[in-house]
Amino acid sequence: MSNTNVITIESNIPIPPSRWLGNSTKYNFIDDLNVLDSFHINGNTPDYNPVSVRAYVYKLNSNTNRKYTIRTLSGPSKTPIDIRIWRTA
Repeated sequence: MSNTNVITIESNIPIPPSRWLGNSTKYNFIDDLNVLDSFHINGNTPDYNPVSVRAYVYKLNSNTNRKYTIRTLSGPSKTPIDIRIWRTA
């Protein structure tokens, strides 16, 4: 008995937005950045953790047309205490 799977190749099917990016209203302020605008997050910034913000921005870099540069200002690179993020494109 022959088992045949049929794969249909389709064109022009839009990619839905990432669920992880789409569910986060906490970081909506990042959408307001113009090219060369920046913001600063440190251990004293209420409700924002530098590690979490950095991870979110890394996701934006790979899932959107906007590009960001992140610099660790203090602390170890894997667990920064103080970061600044610029929108570059």
